[in-house]
Amino acid sequence: MRTTINIGIIGFGTVGSGVYNLIKENFETIAIRSGVELKVRAICDLQLSHVRENAPDVFVTESWSDITSDPDIDIVAELIGGTEPALSIIKDALRKGKNVVTANKKLLAERGAEIFETVVETGNSIGFEAAVGGGIPCILTLKKGMVGNQIRSIVGILNGTTNYILTRMAEDALTFADSLKNAQTLGFAEADPTFDIEGVDAGHKIAILAMLSYGRSIPFELVPIEGIKNISPIDISYAKDVGYVIKLLGIAKLINGKLDIRVHPTMIPKGHPLASIRDEFNSVLFEGDMTGPVILNGKGAGSLPTASSVISDIVQLSSKRDYPGKFIGKAEVMAPEDRISRYYIRLYTEDSPGILSQISGVLGRNNISIASVIQKEVDEKFVPLIIVTHEARESDMLKCIDEIQSFSFVKERIVFIRVEDFKKGMK
Repeated sequence: MRTTINIGIIGFGTVGSGVYNLIKENFETIAIRSGVELKVRAICDLQLSHVRENAPDVFVTESWSDITSDPDIDIVAELIGGTEPALSIIKDALRKGKNVVTANKKLLAERGAEIFETVVETGNSIGFEAAVGGGIPCILTLKKGMVGNQIRSIVGILNGTTNYILTRMAEDALTFADSLKNAQTLGFAEADPTFDIEGVDAGHKIAILAMLSYGRSIPFELVPIEGIKNISPIDISYAKDVGYVIKLLGIAKLINGKLDIRVHPTMIPKGHPLASIRDEFNSVLFEGDMTGPVILNGKGAGSLPTASSVISDIVQLSSKRDYPGKFIGKAEVMAPEDRISRYYIRLYTEDSPGILSQISGVLGRNNISIASVIQKEVDEKFVPLIIVTHEARESDMLKCIDEIQSFSFVKERIVFIRVEDFKKGMK
């Protein structure tokens, strides 16, 4: 016997229209597989004529409260993004006895604890698969497939725009600017790509995954985030020469009770599973204490992959309650300067004797040993000098960079990339 579920969609943009079209086109397939008949009862959007033209069989309104207050609507799909009125919509819907589905990663990362408290308080449910991996079932894997595991670490390529840019820089020898332009032409990057290229989008996603994995709220402002705009072809080339690939990674793991969470460009061995993830594809690697490494790959954005995850959440919520439990407290986020890693630094200097000895002296005084030094080539004016260190505390490394940057023979801003060999876990 089939169950009918009435849905109210708030926001009829790329994702909202994708959800409507997917339900319409795959209605019978969804019903056969799940026993649930999905019916879009109402759509809220400010562009009424656009909605009526594309969804003529549905009630349309400009007021979101028409949907949250409708007693016949079972599930509200909040698909407008941003903080407000999205937060008010979600909390109002939950308090009026409805389940909610959202793709709003910014809201969940920054106000997730508040939302989850409302979920527990009301006994209703929220689905947010689409907020993290687009079409990749990251949340379902954590809540179902790995529910019996302690998550040792999460490492992921969480943004398709930056992965496309870095792939084209590596494979086509393009500059960052040219790769970004190509991404925009193909629709993989927004007209304003700031959130993507500065790492904020990936930061939202790793924060959500970490909250769910470790059961702690995370002050988003404490998550260290670096983007990829300072990566140049010479960095890509050097990494390739020594068997590494540069990826923008989101990383989260508990170390002695402190949460090490961060987003930054990272050099990883070319044999690592994430190194082969190309173009706009995303990938997440979970390390469980029982399962070991579990890796998920797929398209992380776009109308149809994201709409597919929204539908998956709706079907899940139609059959049973499914929500995060109470957080056990606020995460103690590890200070960036306390991390230990290997480091890659690139600087341009004058072509003069004694410069390398001054630089190595600064590193030595701060207990940082050099693993390798490479001079790629010399142009008419400056020498590009590349140094890779052994493991060191990040606070010591940053102190060295500040001191080296102050030398008059250093001619450009020093580029600094962390090197992860992933000695523990999957290689």
